[in-house]
Amino acid sequence: MTAVPAFLSRLCEADRAALSERWTTASFLHSEFIVAHGDLSRDVFFLLEGRARVTLYSEDGKEIAYRDLAAGDIFGELACIDGKERSASVVAREPTHVAHLPPATFRKLVENHPRLAWTLLEHLSTLLRRMTDRVYEFSTLVVRERLILELLRRAEEAGPLHGKVSISPAPTHFELAAQISTHREAVSREMSDLAKRGLIEKRGNSLVLHDLAALEALAGQA
Repeated sequence: MTAVPAFLSRLCEADRAALSERWTTASFLHSEFIVAHGDLSRDVFFLLEGRARVTLYSEDGKEIAYRDLAAGDIFGELACIDGKERSASVVAREPTHVAHLPPATFRKLVENHPRLAWTLLEHLSTLLRRMTDRVYEFSTLVVRERLILELLRRAEEAGPLHGKVSISPAPTHFELAAQISTHREAVSREMSDLAKRGLIEKRGNSLVLHDLAALEALAGQA
């Protein structure tokens, strides 16, 4: 697995300046909706500070988390491109600062800045591959394997430190369950087993992964 740089960090200085000269900024509180599923707005957003989550909720209130957003990420681009309603909600995970552009402005920028257009294509390709991987995982892997793969993805984003990986803040069992399409009790059971094996350890507000190779091997067992 390879961590993908945030959208804004992949742009050249001229393209970033073209965006920032035209966008408007706004702030959101923890748990506040930035974008609501089904909404008819078309603005494109860029996360400048904070964290957010792309998610949906079932009729019984179960959260289905698609991906987490960090500073530099883009979201809301699908509605701008196809003109349809929002495909998911985006919720602030902490006090968050965003920038947004009207659809006509964003489309014009894409048309006039080829490198921006190509970066957008790469971004959409990454989303498609990620969704393909998740469909495969949900269709073929058991909870333990899906959980380990999610932990490894988070470890890739955090990066190694002294031969180990510390994920901070540690994801809650509820959050992990939402990411891998299961219930909290199943995650708690598997996390407890991984801890007993010495593969993971909760330290304060962090989750330490002690042996990435062993986790990868365990995820590959059917």
